[in-house]
Amino acid sequence: MNCFNIQSINNTANGQAFAASKPIADTIKTLKKIGCQNLGEIDSLPNIFGNRIVSRHALNAYFERVKSGDTIFIQYPLYISYPAFWQVIRYLKHAKKCKLIFIVHDINSLRIDPKVGMKGMGHTNNEKVSLSNELRILRTGSEILVPTMAMRDFIRSTNKISGRITVFGLYEHLSSSQTMPVFQKKQTMVFAGNLNKADFLTELTKSTFHYEVYGNRPSTFSLPPNLDYRGSYPSEELSDQFTGGFGLVWDGSSIDKISGVIGNYLRYNSPFKASMFLASGMPLVVWKQSAIADLVKQNNLGLTVDSLAEAENEIQLLTDEEYNILVNNARSFGFQLRQGVQFTKALKHALTSE
Repeated sequence: MNCFNIQSINNTANGQAFAASKPIADTIKTLKKIGCQNLGEIDSLPNIFGNRIVSRHALNAYFERVKSGDTIFIQYPLYISYPAFWQVIRYLKHAKKCKLIFIVHDINSLRIDPKVGMKGMGHTNNEKVSLSNELRILRTGSEILVPTMAMRDFIRSTNKISGRITVFGLYEHLSSSQTMPVFQKKQTMVFAGNLNKADFLTELTKSTFHYEVYGNRPSTFSLPPNLDYRGSYPSEELSDQFTGGFGLVWDGSSIDKISGVIGNYLRYNSPFKASMFLASGMPLVVWKQSAIADLVKQNNLGLTVDSLAEAENEIQLLTDEEYNILVNNARSFGFQLRQGVQFTKALKHALTSE
């Protein structure tokens, strides 16, 4: 029996650098290492009724190499229409009789936010409808791989999933480089990502702390002039720009707490920027109630805080020795992420289990 993988890939957003593609691309590389054949991106598969439905001919042609009993890894979600997504799942499950393994990047029902254009499965703003659609798809999997225990517990709490759910931890951040900078103590927090989802940056007008910001200039607001805006880079080049300090993993509209749908999503997800910072040798600042906070504390990879003011104060009080310990831990953990150690182990286990 053979192993294949499918996914959606979007390298750019509106023609600009878009970091969300690297975790997908890295997963493709790791799946190849364990013997999976990449069937390519599936975004163009829907081909009738306004690209909402897939013709049987298109399904047969796309999955021509797939035989009965083969294993299919699906990087979830696929960003095609929900009817087309369901067609693909039914075809693989029933026509091809494949074993389906989902690698979950996001549960869209947990981050529906019309203000930033985030919709749920089925292109809906209705959380219940979206979740029903997502569970309908995920329950067809014999294995579901998720990044955090909180996401696993949420899926389990629905009582709709019978397949095994395995936590793989932080996303890998593959790199062939064997060198990593050793940062000296620097009173800086670095934020990199989708700035249109980072309204909290507008609240930093009175802060005297040094913040470095990377990403496409936001269309919904203006960055305060006291922030050190460094521009936008492709994810493969971004980490080369960092000069030290702490990688900030924060979302929402407030600096005093986590707020809003996007901020609250930190309770469940494993932000890819956390992996990027660690793979760059930089310790983290994370929200104390985030899904990755326990991992950060247990491995001494940075600071867990309730507010950015608390983070600023704790960083200022750190000694050089204390900062160096955090950096050494981040570097050690980061090298594992560069090699995809834990994630590869999870994929192999899912592939060989019955």
